[in-house]
Amino acid sequence: MFSTSLNPTASSALSLLGGTSRAVNETATRVASGREVQKAADNAAYWSIATTMKSSNLSLSSAEDAQAFSAAIADTASVGMQAATDIMAEIQSKLILAKSPGVDKDVVNKEISQLKEQLTTVVDSSSFNGQNWLKTGAGETPTVQSMVGSVTSNQGGDVEINMIDFDKGKSTLVAEGDAADGVLTRSYSGTSQAGSSYDYYLLDAGSATPNGAGAREIAVSSTTTNDEIDGMLSALNSMMSQMVDGGAEIGSTSSRIASNTDFLQTLQDVTSIGIGRLVDADMEEEAVRLSSQAAQQQLQTISLNIANASMSRSLMLFA
Repeated sequence: MFSTSLNPTASSALSLLGGTSRAVNETATRVASGREVQKAADNAAYWSIATTMKSSNLSLSSAEDAQAFSAAIADTASVGMQAATDIMAEIQSKLILAKSPGVDKDVVNKEISQLKEQLTTVVDSSSFNGQNWLKTGAGETPTVQSMVGSVTSNQGGDVEINMIDFDKGKSTLVAEGDAADGVLTRSYSGTSQAGSSYDYYLLDAGSATPNGAGAREIAVSSTTTNDEIDGMLSALNSMMSQMVDGGAEIGSTSSRIASNTDFLQTLQDVTSIGIGRLVDADMEEEAVRLSSQAAQQQLQTISLNIANASMSRSLMLFA
């Protein structure tokens, strides 16, 4: 009888090979995922910070999506306001033309009516996903629209949402609730250069609360006097002035939204870079390490094969 034990050289080579295989697998995982810190056990401090920053980045991404929605509403309103202002300028030119001697005012009025219909179409079309800053429906009043401006985190880690407010009352052109809420549906009164009083509005939207009984819609006929046209022009100038102010308000809000969107995008990029510095693997370094470990594993495999061959020849002596 005789006893044998595992060749110490083979045992050592096998142990080293197992350790190298684990190291190769870990390195390969880092190369595949691009992450050096994948779980809290890898680096608790870095993992905790990176996890918190990822959550903040998701909040920033949500805020950016909300701002894109707000920007679309503001841009639509801006385009609509510009188109409406252009049409108003045409109506003004038609009223001036109506003062010329020999002009057929009934024909001019037909042109003004067509322009009014265009104006109504522009206002109705200036809507994005049901949001229209140029019009209020029946039973509605102009309100302050609150939109997501930015998202920040305080020292306690609580998320704070900063809002951008827009007063729709400054841009409403047509009001189906109360005519007085719309720039084009409310009446404008005053005294013409000749001393005659006037009270005119441009569009009749069938508002639930109409203008006063003395208010008249801007329109001309063969009996319309130049003094009356002067009153219409004065009322129209007041409307256009308010439309310019409303357009400026929309443009200012749109610029704020765009500025915050750019800032949020930059902040997301910076945050992503910060997260990467904490948890991302150095791919060049990991690639070199993986090649080194693979070579080491190959050498250990060769050593194990030599040890096994040597042990086999020794056992043949006892056969």
